[in-house]
Parts: sequence; C-alpha cells; structure tokens
Amino acid sequence: MCIERLQRIVEKAVPILFDQIEGGRVPVQSEASLQLHLGRIIMTVADLEMVHPRETFSIELEKPLGGSGRGRIDIWFRLTTDDDREWRCAMELKFFKKASQAEPVNRHKAMLDIARLEKCGDVADIGFMLVATNHPHYIDWENYSPDTADFDFRHGRRYAGGTVMTYRTPGSKLASITLRNDYDFAWTEATRQLRYLLLRVPTNVS
Repeated sequence: MCIERLQRIVEKAVPILFDQIEGGRVPVQSEASLQLHLGRIIMTVADLEMVHPRETFSIELEKPLGGSGRGRIDIWFRLTTDDDREWRCAMELKFFKKASQAEPVNRHKAMLDIARLEKCGDVADIGFMLVATNHPHYIDWENYSPDTADFDFRHGRRYAGGTVMTYRTPGSKLASITLRNDYDFAWTEATRQLRYLLLRVPTNVS
C-alpha cells in the first residue's frame, strides 16, 4: 500500500537527518533549519522510492491548511502513483532546546500539534510528529508537576485515546487537549547531544 511507502520515506529520511547532524554535515540550531534539512532529505529519499515512470513527487514547507484558525503544516508531501492516485503525508516538527526554559508549555505545544495532525484527513492520508531535544526533562525526567503532568510523552509512556489533558497552572489560558488515538512514546538515541521522538499519527477528517 502507498501509505506504507510514505511511512518508509519518513522512517528512512529522519535517521539520515540526525546522522548528518551528528557527523557535522548540517548545522541545526533551530526548528526552521531542522525543517529545511529534513525536507531536502525527504525529497532525495522519495526519488529513490519511486519505481514507475509516471510517478511524481512534490513537497511543501509551511503548507496552509485552509479554514479559520487551522494554521500551517511544517512539512507536507505527496506521492502520485502511476494510476494517478495521490497519497499525502503531513509532518509537524518541534525542536526543544534546554536553554529555552519553557519545558511545560512546550509539552503542551507538542500535544496540540498531534491533535492538529489527527484532524488533517482532508489533506493527508498519514501524519507524523517529530520532536527533537537536548533536554532530558522531555525524555526521562522522574516527576512532572501535578499542574502539567497530563502532557507527558516521556520514553515508555502511553497515552490512552480520549483522555483529557488539562494545564492546571494558576492563571494559564492554555486549552485542554484530547487526542483521538492511543500512542506509545519511544525516544531514539540520535546524536551525542540530541534524541528524537518520531510518532505516527492517524489522520481523520475534522
């Protein structure tokens, strides 16, 4: 199935990106540079994935979703097969630095992006969430504050679909989030400085 082909493209491209970061071939100091280099690698991997002469591939960064308040998708790409059928993938990226000092809010942002991907069925057949960080708080910190503990994607943790996540810090206006699907979170050792979480996200029409 072509959804599996989209998944293969992502699962090949992401480790190559972090190998190039580790080797020093590409400098990544921001989420924007992570996005740019991953987009470049996806294009190369997709070209190797295509086997029929009539297959085509296109990619967009910061693709507008359309509709009020839906925002943009960090990376979106489309594989058109030789029977003229289109298969589409949406990716959201987060690059959380230890120096940013915004860890609880960032955990909320990552979960919010997963929720957005779940509602992208009108533009994507599959979604992926990629989180990269040099901060152990996201990965294996022992305990979170009860006020923000709902937003937990540490290594080995599991989220049960339908569970409401609420940000309880006094004065916070961050919205509660409920995801539709179950997720198991597994972080990968990427470089001497970075680890990453790559999560497949089923998409549905909102």
